[in-house]
Order: sequence, then C-alpha cells, then structure tokens
Amino acid sequence: MYMSQTPQARPADVYNHSRGAVFSDASFGFMPAFMDIHNLEVHLSAYKDGNPAVVHILDGLPASWVSEWGSDGQAVALKTGVIAGFMRNGCFYTINEILNDLRDS
Repeated sequence: MYMSQTPQARPADVYNHSRGAVFSDASFGFMPAFMDIHNLEVHLSAYKDGNPAVVHILDGLPASWVSEWGSDGQAVALKTGVIAGFMRNGCFYTINEILNDLRDS
C-alpha cells in the first residue's frame, strides 16, 4: 500500500512487511523514493507542498506516473513500471536489496 495525504493513511501499514524496520530513519540515511524502471527516473517521496516525506507518499509524484485517481482527486495507483524504494547517497535501492544487504552483513 502506498500513501496519500488522507486521514485513512497509516504509516505503519507501509512497513509491516519489513518487520518494523523503518529505513527512512535518519540514522540509516535512506529516503523513501520511487523509480520508473523504463527510464530510470527517480523522485523522492514528497507531500503535495513539496516537503520531503518520511514514508512513501503518492501525492508528490508526477501526474504522468499516476494510473488511477480517486474521486477526491488523490492519486491511488501508479502506472506499471513505477516501483517504490529508497535513495541513499544518490543511489536507488529496492526494499529487497536493502534487506538482503542487511542479512549479508
């Protein structure tokens, strides 16, 4: 589940699959981001006002990346090929890459 700035959005739901690890924590240096795998364009997760988000938020992504809009005008789904991950030191990582690196260390 990705998030939108709505009262129903709950940050904990985004990270349940990672057993509570929140990689956007400043101590890790990871920032939630999205990447279009077709052109490798990356956008950090951001709120509508442009401020960086600490969880995956759909609201700050380019409209061309959105495949479905809710009746309230909020983005609810992304086009095929846009994936969630994290940026750190200018590199994009998927959650699986991060978890595998943690297991290997």
